Amino acid sequence: MITIKVPCSSANIGPGFDVIGLALSLWLEVQVTVADDASKGAPLNCRITYEGEGEGGVDLQPDRNLISQTALYVLRCHKQRSFPEPTHVHIKNPIPLGRGLGSSGAAVVAGVSLGNEVGKLGMSKDRILDFCLMIERHPDNVAAALFGGFVGSYLKELDPEDMKRKEVPLAEVLPAPQGGEDTGLTPPIPPIDIGKHIRFPWATEIKCIAIIPDFEVATAKARSVLPTMYAKADVIYNLQRVALLTSALGQSPPNPELIYDGMQDKVHQPYRKGLIPGLTEILHSVTPASHPGLLGVCLSGAGPTVLALATANFDDIAASLIKQFAGEKIKCRWELLEPAYDGLTVSHSENASTEGMTYADAGVSIDLGNELVRSIKAAVASTRRPGADAEIGGFGGALDLAKAGYTEPPILIQAIDGIGTKLKIAFAMDDYSTVGIDLVAMNVNDLIVQGAEPLTFMDYYACSKLNIPDAVRFVEGVAEGCKQAGCALVGGETAEMPGMYQGKEFDAGGAATGALKRGRTVLPDKAAMQEGDILFGLRSSGVHSNGFSLVRKVVERAGLSYTDTAPWEPTSSVGASLLTPTRIYVKQLLPAVEQDLILGMAHITGGGLEDNIPRMLPKHLAAQVDVSTWQVPAVLKWLKKTGNVSAREFARTWNTGIGMVIVTPREKAERLVEVLGEAGEEAVRIGVLMKHGGEDVELLHTEVWA
Repeated sequence: MITIKVPCSSANIGPGFDVIGLALSLWLEVQVTVADDASKGAPLNCRITYEGEGEGGVDLQPDRNLISQTALYVLRCHKQRSFPEPTHVHIKNPIPLGRGLGSSGAAVVAGVSLGNEVGKLGMSKDRILDFCLMIERHPDNVAAALFGGFVGSYLKELDPEDMKRKEVPLAEVLPAPQGGEDTGLTPPIPPIDIGKHIRFPWATEIKCIAIIPDFEVATAKARSVLPTMYAKADVIYNLQRVALLTSALGQSPPNPELIYDGMQDKVHQPYRKGLIPGLTEILHSVTPASHPGLLGVCLSGAGPTVLALATANFDDIAASLIKQFAGEKIKCRWELLEPAYDGLTVSHSENASTEGMTYADAGVSIDLGNELVRSIKAAVASTRRPGADAEIGGFGGALDLAKAGYTEPPILIQAIDGIGTKLKIAFAMDDYSTVGIDLVAMNVNDLIVQGAEPLTFMDYYACSKLNIPDAVRFVEGVAEGCKQAGCALVGGETAEMPGMYQGKEFDAGGAATGALKRGRTVLPDKAAMQEGDILFGLRSSGVHSNGFSLVRKVVERAGLSYTDTAPWEPTSSVGASLLTPTRIYVKQLLPAVEQDLILGMAHITGGGLEDNIPRMLPKHLAAQVDVSTWQVPAVLKWLKKTGNVSAREFARTWNTGIGMVIVTPREKAERLVEVLGEAGEEAVRIGVLMKHGGEDVELLHTEVWA
């Protein structure tokens, strides 16, 4: 079997009218079986089957279907009248037809490749381009689909002899029935090097949101509305922007202002507003200021698909554009796509009926998984501790409790958690070095509040396609978190699940096991708590790993992108500052736990002070907290002010600057402060326990948050 894959493409990208095209990760696939018994006697030795977009309306006759028509043109240029052997051509097409995503360009590239393969012609990609351009005279789509990535192209001036056939009618090139039975018997052979191309750089963090309306715009109709002459000022306007855009899209981090302006156009989009209701308003409905993460927006090719380039907030940007179309009573769907860097690919295998399929055929690479294990062994080994050797590659993680210091069977405490939507910012920043620390922190901090020593950790990493450098950075962060907590990373699981995740996105979870020596009390010791016990707080490093759905909304409202300078931290970007990892409090707290200085602890995560402190208290007691006793981190101050977040909501969503709250008897308060100080931790006295009077937590002096 021969498998031909061609990506869809977006032409123009704003001002690049018939100049630049971008190959995107939606592939037309043609499966070819030569010497196929079931195809014997088929017209022109070719039997076509089809699945995908437009199914039922696609012509399956070989002299009418664009892919096989194109293949026949190539064959006839090489004196082969029909397919050399009975051939089954099965077409799988997810590219929407007539939507400006290069469905016809992909079909032409696939057709030339099909003719090249079945005719055993051995043409290079450059020569394939010549044949493509005899049928599709606009090089932007076909060059991108053929070569892949972000491509600029142009047509060369032809020699006088070639000029005679420059505008050969399609029916005289392709063997179309309307041209008569002998049409295309000896068709014009394309000159060599009709077109030239170059690939531009593309910043890897930029993704493409394709908003695909449920109606078509025929290419011929879209071209018919364009003028034959343009104002000089409009042409200069486009030239200025395309000259900058091709470099701007390769810069990392991307410059939203430059890209947004660079994607503006006065040469083709303004003339198509009559074909696409509300086009002008739709294209101007989202900006980098209104939707952080957005870089630019334009019509894709002839339309009606709208293409938005972005680094984050893909769901919100897509929802806004779809809402604009809905105002015109047009339904849409959307795809999150990435550049397809390989362009046309052709693979050969044994006949499908006898071919042994592999897991890799389904998009899962066992070899990549093995490579990841090899790449992270050193980082994992650095977390070894007594009782756990931190070796990976087996079927489970081992823990010897005796070697860990537990001579009697201890009480085992376990925790499981994830990172949450903080990952969205890691995706936007292409920085996965700290979220692994967050994952460990969310688990081990939940163990220490129960008085347990974290011993082992295991992580789970799920993605669409394993990206080794990204996964290594993530696991190195997990290893760093384990070292901070004193536990061993004893194993994990990596799952490739094509179709479950988009692009480079992934999700991660973790589970930690801790132990409490026999005879010790599992905290909180609610029975020992009494009115007058002292509350201490340990400072947070910022937002930690909770409330990021609201964080992202506030950043969006402020019109910031994650690469902008942080208003609260001028030496850092918004994204880098927000990725500051969650503090791990284990090593600081263990000595105090072992000296029985603590009655209870609350890890301040989702729910903030108001929801987490009551989890450690008996029903007859409440906490009185003076919020003026600590400084709120600048990032949290900014989020509260910019989001106009009420004091109550502030205390229930974020940690407000305190990541851990401790209850200690009044007589042990001074000693607790000393022990924590010896461990390098400053304890802030923030309140007392009092008789329950209706509220679980009474917050005093919240006016300081205003």
